[in-house]
Amino acid sequence: IFIHAPDTMLSALRSTRVARKNVAYAAARAMSTDPEFGSKAFIGQVADKYLKKQGLSAAILDDWKWPSQHSDAVAAAIMAWGKDNNATMFTHWFQPLGANGVRHGMTGQVHNNMMTFASDGQPQFKFSGKELLRGETDGSSYPSGGLRATHTAGGYTVIDATSPIFMRGDTIFIPTIFMSWTGNALDEKIPLLRSAEAIDTEGKRLLKNLGLTADAVVPNIGLEQEFFFVPRDAYARRLDLQMTGRTVMGKQAPRGQEMCDHYMAGINQFALEAMKAIQHECYLLGIPLRTRHREVAP
Repeated sequence: IFIHAPDTMLSALRSTRVARKNVAYAAARAMSTDPEFGSKAFIGQVADKYLKKQGLSAAILDDWKWPSQHSDAVAAAIMAWGKDNNATMFTHWFQPLGANGVRHGMTGQVHNNMMTFASDGQPQFKFSGKELLRGETDGSSYPSGGLRATHTAGGYTVIDATSPIFMRGDTIFIPTIFMSWTGNALDEKIPLLRSAEAIDTEGKRLLKNLGLTADAVVPNIGLEQEFFFVPRDAYARRLDLQMTGRTVMGKQAPRGQEMCDHYMAGINQFALEAMKAIQHECYLLGIPLRTRHREVAP
């Protein structure tokens, strides 16, 4: 059977293949460049380079109480780091209530420029410790169950010093918590941090009763994470995925001993390209995603 394809179609197909190869080669080169690992996270050697100019070292970031003593110096170091990497925007980044459910992992963020104006009208860069530590935003658009009127629906962001500050594109992302004026949690992280604190307190008490001592009890999560790739056009046709973030309708998933749909099957080429892109972005943030494979989802 002979099928004639227009020259424009063949040219487009060739361009797509070339572009896909270029992306793969670029990702491979980036993954093999050690200096890039963690270069977009303000920790370790990256932070140390800029904090030394402020008379500090990256070791201070290991103590979550650093904001009470070194906020202005850390802010100055972060601004210098950002300017060297063409990142002059910053945002307080948080996970609002429902981010792990109906909001499908969406985050809260308002981007602000570090640029301001001097008394003579000339632009200058300025980033203070106050701006680093806390911010204020409109909490009226978040679900409240009618408990808060619009004029009392303020939401406040406060830095989470247990999470590293990182950079994406032209923006510095500052991990924060999000709370009401009365201290009620408006995000997913405050309950997590309070739970970790409770585990630490009660864990040390338990160990003491057993005749053991510990400086801290720290909970950790597993480093493995499975996720699903859904083609964008297929996602647009599925209201259940859009509204609930999960499959509510559809045919049953394969459960038997399939020849192709299994753990060690070859990776779909489109999924593989997405994996490479994710892997590279995580590499820059100091997250070593070491394994790529298909998953069985019964």
